[in-house]
Amino acid sequence: MKCLFDEKKMSFRQLFRLIFVIFSLYLLGDVFYRWDGFRYYGSFFEFIPSVALVTVLWSIMAAFTALLVWPAFRVFEWICQRMGMKVRTEHILLSIFIFVLLALSAWGGKKLISNVEALLILKLLVLVIVTIVSIFLTWLLRGRAEQWVGVVQERVTPLVWLFGIWFLVSVPLVGYHAWTRLQDNAVLHEVVESSIADSDRPNILLVTFDALTAKDMSVYGYSRETTPFLNEWAKEASLFTNAKAESNWTPPTTVSLMTGKKVWTHLSFHERGLNLARNNIESLPFLLKKKGYYNMVFIDRHIGLVEEMGVFRSFDIAPRISTGTLRGKIRDILNIFFGKIKLYDWIIDDDFIAGKLLFTATRDVSGIAITPELVFNRFLTVIDKKTPEPFFAWIHFYPPHFPYVPPEPYIGIFDSSTELRSGKTQRKLKSKVNPIKYLPVTFQQFPADIQPEITVFRARYDEYIRYCDEQFKDFISQLKVRGKLKNTVVIVSSDHGESFEHNYIAHGGQHLYEQVTNIPLIIKEPAQREARVINDMVEQVDIPATVLRLAGIPVPSWMEGRSLVPLMRGESLPAKPVFSMTFQSNPGRGQLITKGTIAVWEGDYKLIHYLDTGKSLFFNLKKDSDELNNIFEKEPETGQRLLNLIYDNLKEANERIRSGT
Repeated sequence: MKCLFDEKKMSFRQLFRLIFVIFSLYLLGDVFYRWDGFRYYGSFFEFIPSVALVTVLWSIMAAFTALLVWPAFRVFEWICQRMGMKVRTEHILLSIFIFVLLALSAWGGKKLISNVEALLILKLLVLVIVTIVSIFLTWLLRGRAEQWVGVVQERVTPLVWLFGIWFLVSVPLVGYHAWTRLQDNAVLHEVVESSIADSDRPNILLVTFDALTAKDMSVYGYSRETTPFLNEWAKEASLFTNAKAESNWTPPTTVSLMTGKKVWTHLSFHERGLNLARNNIESLPFLLKKKGYYNMVFIDRHIGLVEEMGVFRSFDIAPRISTGTLRGKIRDILNIFFGKIKLYDWIIDDDFIAGKLLFTATRDVSGIAITPELVFNRFLTVIDKKTPEPFFAWIHFYPPHFPYVPPEPYIGIFDSSTELRSGKTQRKLKSKVNPIKYLPVTFQQFPADIQPEITVFRARYDEYIRYCDEQFKDFISQLKVRGKLKNTVVIVSSDHGESFEHNYIAHGGQHLYEQVTNIPLIIKEPAQREARVINDMVEQVDIPATVLRLAGIPVPSWMEGRSLVPLMRGESLPAKPVFSMTFQSNPGRGQLITKGTIAVWEGDYKLIHYLDTGKSLFFNLKKDSDELNNIFEKEPETGQRLLNLIYDNLKEANERIRSGT
């Protein structure tokens, strides 16, 4: 046995088998985890190609890992032999196994004891102790290392065959989808037929900032000077002070922007499972294209892409704007599967181990994925090539979305402390706070020990807004130089807001407070030279209808919004209830809406109703703009009337779902 221990060495094939099985077992666990969410918006037969793709890519990574590990082990063995130590690959594997077990135990113990962030010196001390103990235990058990590894090699053989067969099945399955995707590219830019362009129609430029709340903009009265340029720009524009988002996160709101439909009508609840029914013909860009508009879209992120919305073929130009990072380049390569495999970028998702490691290794310390000027410059480059007019362009970019890390000199202008100046430190705070946001709706405030950090966090967000304001200023200047504002309507808005109140941070989830639903809406017409401040309550689905009216195109009956042009001309519109909703906990495949949150506004009153718990929050926003006092018990008749409005409209929506209309 000692002779074998001294002479026989583990082969590359044996090492690869172990790594392949370990990788495959991790993937198997993640498949079950991923299916739990996928089933809300996709079928089992749509899930299989996604599993096949990640299997092929993950197996390639397993092979690549083995190719890196094998020579590293051999070099380490050689060095140890030179030093007179008999260290083998089996010993290294045993040491790694013990180290992982001890590290996981230490991490789990920390979680059980306290959620307080450990000091760096303590982390290093634990790492050193775990390493020393691992080496010591390996030395004690060195005589059994080869035997144990041999047993493991024997036991994993059935798994090697099982995972290997699935890999062999996955390769042609992925190849088929890649081939059909390449075939589809030949007709990808086949757009709807255009009628002859009318040169009298204005250009329409829609600029939307991700996660920009009106509550933190000085143009809307916020105490910090976050939008100095917009303050001046709005003096010759129509400023809507009471615009409401259709939901509290990007996918449903961007679909509403492009279709003019409410969330319970277009039924796009999830990031991956956007409902494409009729979006190809019942959309804003489709109608504009039919009237001769040259349509362009510039989006700096994969969420909310026009392909996912089903409106891609109504755009003449829809370039992908890459981050330029390794992760962005990998996503660009994986885009060949976009539209054919739903989870095409599974392997680099934030909650998959490869995505986590890739982010840790390559993250931008500034926190900015794609800067606004990059997106703006891409648009300017296109129009410099004599773009046909009239044109419609939608520009949407990530900032001021989390993480809130603007570049110098903007970071620190509202809080000069050194706290929360990187994406890493902000993510730690967010992970510490986020679990709290799902507490019962009656709990209003952040814990006292966290509130100081939230205050700094909000300052960083405000600094990011200031940065975006400056980039928009430069963009408008460039348009002026090019003479592109003479016949162009410019609309500034956002998809949703951002929260730093009510024990609720960022956006998404179950809440619909004003911080996430009150969005900016500023419309500047070419010849406008005076400010029009409009306090009427309007909603996001009114934006597409307004664009059509400004373009001289009739608003179709399937659009649920109405044109705001009368308000911009000093006229009035009848008051009506306004709704916002979030339904992420519902399946998005034609099933009835039974879970989620719906808000309704009528006059000064707002009711937020949680379908899951049956609880309601009722506010008089004129007297309580911060939504701190629930008056449902004090004014039950008004509260009940608004609650009935919610259930009556939800019933109609579910009847449409049931009938398939």
